[in-house]
Amino acid sequence: MASVVQRLAVACFALLLAVSLDAVSSDPHADEPALYVSGQVCSGCHAAQAEQWKGSHHALAMQRATEATVLGDFANARFEHFGVVTTFSRSGDKFLVRSDGSDGALHDYEIAYTFGVYPLQQYLIAFPGGRYQALGIAWDSRPKEQGGQHWFHLYPDRKLPAGDRLHWTGRDQTWNYQCAYCHSTNLQKNYNLSADTYATTWTDVDVSCEACHGPGSRHVAWANSPEAKAHAAELNGAERPSAALRISF
Repeated sequence: MASVVQRLAVACFALLLAVSLDAVSSDPHADEPALYVSGQVCSGCHAAQAEQWKGSHHALAMQRATEATVLGDFANARFEHFGVVTTFSRSGDKFLVRSDGSDGALHDYEIAYTFGVYPLQQYLIAFPGGRYQALGIAWDSRPKEQGGQHWFHLYPDRKLPAGDRLHWTGRDQTWNYQCAYCHSTNLQKNYNLSADTYATTWTDVDVSCEACHGPGSRHVAWANSPEAKAHAAELNGAERPSAALRISF
């Protein structure tokens, strides 16, 4: 009995291997490098999925600082932490913060990006050398009845002077170094060791389709092929198979 089961298992494996090899050999794009194409390209065909993604924490993981994206109180709000008074204000379309810089003195900084959305939102500030620094004071974006809607320090019980690695201008608060990889798609730090600078790039600033599904260039090439279009026409004219049958590798 065992030998029959073994022979059956070997036969099934050989069949699966043959089917897999045939699928690979019939794909003219199999040898092409997979490249990122951006979520905008993905949404051209997957509009329903893109609509569901909009407004999600992934879609709001990192955004340009605008009236629509900034949640914190920038109406001349003040926050004090171990004697350092930080103020939040507006100047036209710009969101500004005045806080202690890398030299310990107060300076004005413009918010470049929002970082996260709930239950808190942080803010990124551009620095020389391609760096973005994450401000150590964040906005509690929970509803007021849940204790939110106020500024708070991420290290409430610690005094972090300029020069400390955990001070918001320190290396451990550098977005490129610590935070960026999980909040953007196809992020490349591009750190230059000799110059101690960054030239960081991404395909999508947020967590878009390809952050989980991987680079989509070969999928797009296949989707635009005559074979794929013919297959789509067949599906449109017949009952669509179950989700399990539509999975491909």
